[in-house]
Amino acid sequence: MTDPEERLALHHVSLTAPVLNLAVAENVLLYDSLKEKVFKNPEIGPEDIRYKRSYGTDELRQHIARLLKKTMSPVVEADDVYATAGVSGALECLAFALEQGKALKPGDRVLLPAPSWQGFKWCFEQRPGLQCVFAPLPVTGDNAFQLTLKALQDAYDKAKPHPKLLVLTNPNNPLGANYSKELLESIYTWALTKTEMHIISDEMYAHSQIAKSKPGFHSAFTLDACKQHQDRVHVVWGLAKDFGLSGFRTGFVLSRSALVRKAMRGGKGLKEMSWFSPLDSLKNVVVGKLFRTGEDKDAWYPEQLMRNVYPERLTKSYEAVKKALSKAGIPFLSNNADNAAQFFFLDLHKYLDKVPEEEGDDTWLRVFPEIDDREERLRAYLETEAQVQLLPGQTLFCPAPGYFRLCFTAYDQDKVVQAVDRIGAALNKLG
Repeated sequence: MTDPEERLALHHVSLTAPVLNLAVAENVLLYDSLKEKVFKNPEIGPEDIRYKRSYGTDELRQHIARLLKKTMSPVVEADDVYATAGVSGALECLAFALEQGKALKPGDRVLLPAPSWQGFKWCFEQRPGLQCVFAPLPVTGDNAFQLTLKALQDAYDKAKPHPKLLVLTNPNNPLGANYSKELLESIYTWALTKTEMHIISDEMYAHSQIAKSKPGFHSAFTLDACKQHQDRVHVVWGLAKDFGLSGFRTGFVLSRSALVRKAMRGGKGLKEMSWFSPLDSLKNVVVGKLFRTGEDKDAWYPEQLMRNVYPERLTKSYEAVKKALSKAGIPFLSNNADNAAQFFFLDLHKYLDKVPEEEGDDTWLRVFPEIDDREERLRAYLETEAQVQLLPGQTLFCPAPGYFRLCFTAYDQDKVVQAVDRIGAALNKLG
C-alpha cells in the first residue's frame, strides 16, 4: 500500500494495544453540530436515487459559490464551481483538463515546495503522467521551513525541461502556515509573467484558521497578480477538512479558465471530467441539506459554521494542545506565530539517534521502510511507548529526518492532550 496515511490506518487495525492515530488528517470538531442540524433523518426522495449531474447540481454549485464568495473570494461564481469525488479527484481532473486543453502534456513537470502532501504524486503522476519535482525548504537557520520565491525559482531553473505547473497548498500541509499576501503576490507575479506555468492553489484548509493566525489567509483569487491571468490560476477546495467530512470525499474545482470549464462540462463527444469521479446522489442529499439549512435566514448555517463555530472550536483545541506541547518540552515549528490548518509539525530530530536498534528486531520496518531508519524507529517507538501514531515528515517529502506531523483535530481535545502528555513522557525516557 503506497499512501502513508492508509498504510498507518491498516497497521493501526493490526495493533493489539489501543493506539491514538494522530497521523491522519481528519477533523472531528464539528460532528456534534452536523449531527444535530444535518445528519438526523435525511430524507431520500424518488428523485434522489436517480442520476445527478456528475459535477454537481445547479443548486449545490450556487450554494458553494455563495459560501466561498463570502469567506474566501468575492469573485467566485457558480459557473466557476465543479464538484468531484474528493479534492484528490479535483486535482486529477484539473491535470486532465489542462492536458485536454494542451496546456500540459504527459511527462511535463509539476513544481511543489517540500515538505508537501504526499498525495500530490498520485494525483498528478499515476494517471495524468506528469512528473513532480520539489523545491526543498531550508531546515535550519532563520528561514527554516519558510517558503521563498528564490527556493521556487532555483528548483524551476534546475528542472529540465522547466515545470509547466506550480502547486501551492495554502494554508500549508504539513507546516500549518498561511502564506503572506506579499509572498504570494511575488510568487504569482513571477510564475504568471516570467514562466508558462499554470498555478493550482490547494485551499483545503482555507477556513481552518486560528483566531490569532498571522499572517492571515489570502485566496489565490484575491491576488492582484491573478487579475490579468485568470485563465492560468485554479483553486481546489472541499468539505473534508474545514467541515470534517473526509469520508464524504466531496471536492470542488474552482476555475475561470475557458479550457478547464470546457473539459469539466464535457461536450463534442467527450464526457465531463467528473464523470470519472462523480458527486453521487447520496452526497447531493446530505450535502444539499447542509447548505440548505438556514438559507432563508440571516444566520445561514454553513456560513456560521465557518465564520464562528469552527474557528472558536479550532482555536480552543489548538491552544490546549499547544500548551500541552510546551509543557512537555516538545518543540514544534511556529515561525513565531500561531499556526493555521490542523497540524503541529514536531521537531524531534534530536531523538533520532536515541532509539536503540535491538538486534533481530525489525518490526519497525513493516510500515515505512523507505524513509530514514532512525525516523522510522522513532515513529515505532512512540507508537509502542506512547501509544500514539504520528506521520513521519519524510513521507511528506521533508528534506531532513526527525520531523513528524501531528493532527490535533483527529480526536477530541482531551484525547489529543493526553496523547501529547504520553509523547512527552516517552521522549523523556530517551534522555
